[in-house]
Amino acid sequence: MARIIIKVIFPFIMFAVMLGCSNSSIINHKSKPLEIAEEKSEIVIWHTYNEEETKVFENVLIPLFEEENPMISVKPVRQSHNDQLKSALISRASANKQPDIIRMDIAWLPSFAELKLIYPLSEFDGFDEMKSQFYEVPLQSNFYEGEYFGVPLNTNTKAAIYNKFFLEAAGYDSPPSTIIELQQMVENNNYVIGMGGVSTWESLAYFHACGGELLDGQHKQATGFLDGESSIEAVKTLLAMYDDGHLPKGMLTGDTLTWEGLLDGRYAMIDEGHWFYSIRSPESLSNLYKTTVLAPFPVTNGRGSILGGENLVISKGTKHLDASWTFVKWMTTETPQRMLLETGLIPTNKHVEVEDLYKLHPYLQAYVESLEHAFLRPPIAEWSKVDEIYTRYMKQIFSKSMTVEEGLHQAAIEIDKLLEE
Repeated sequence: MARIIIKVIFPFIMFAVMLGCSNSSIINHKSKPLEIAEEKSEIVIWHTYNEEETKVFENVLIPLFEEENPMISVKPVRQSHNDQLKSALISRASANKQPDIIRMDIAWLPSFAELKLIYPLSEFDGFDEMKSQFYEVPLQSNFYEGEYFGVPLNTNTKAAIYNKFFLEAAGYDSPPSTIIELQQMVENNNYVIGMGGVSTWESLAYFHACGGELLDGQHKQATGFLDGESSIEAVKTLLAMYDDGHLPKGMLTGDTLTWEGLLDGRYAMIDEGHWFYSIRSPESLSNLYKTTVLAPFPVTNGRGSILGGENLVISKGTKHLDASWTFVKWMTTETPQRMLLETGLIPTNKHVEVEDLYKLHPYLQAYVESLEHAFLRPPIAEWSKVDEIYTRYMKQIFSKSMTVEEGLHQAAIEIDKLLEE
């Protein structure tokens, strides 16, 4: 099996090394100005905006950029956000056919940086000045091995969304502010929390809130942390809630139907991103405000919910580096960030005034406030595999195929082997 893996990834590694060497002269000197193109350049960007966001991006923002930068044309290519996209980008890199710019999920960035498929933008002219404009946690999602390999384009996290009538029936004037208060509310009233599943995106906030730790502070070891005493107790707490009916049975099979369950009375609370509100029609949204209460996810030891979002990166395969950098910088300025905010995307530029949209879109406030305590997934190239291991053993634990101690210990061993490779 190991030989097969080596045969598959060796061409990618060799390509990444050669590509990194061939372009190293461009970024060897920090803050070196890029040359101005004498001929018109066409840059290609792959993005995963939804339909409404795409209309603004392709029909408004790109023409505006091209008007301001007549020597640069931008060709957008919309893609579906899935693992196949990640594989396609790596495959195209081996054939030197990557797009110039990629709007990339923040969790993917470390693996692309490790393979040397994207430029460290912190070496580019003007980066030090522009990075002060970003919210800190989204900015850090671009940091890997001492360099910033992208810039934060839009950000998100998950907030706690409560069924308003359940809160009132339980005697709460405001939502629980701690995980202990949340547990007491559901246990005392026989409520169910609509946790969507056991993957890291779905369960890690609850795992942390109950005292669990996935890795050490340097993100290099799972043994002693994932299988440590506090993590064992955290999973036992969640398992007891599951056994007592306070977490949905469908979370092992992926059919929790969290959105529907919150509204039809199955769940007292779910945790979800701002898209729960942003994709609704005005009429539907008005009704939703009458039936739900939104609050930041309960904060424990300085951590709330998991951070999501997309970064902009520049491919090592680009033949238009200066034009690509010009576009990347422009997309993080206030005008495009503001226009995309109106589609529901939360900006990463902290100078964009969001407060004046709170009256029009009240849900935004809770999500923007939640960013202060949002936590990053470990910035490691092997993250997708770590997520798979964590999810696989959590499923075995919750299905009673393994004890909590056995499952977390085996998961920690596998993760450590992965991190050592």
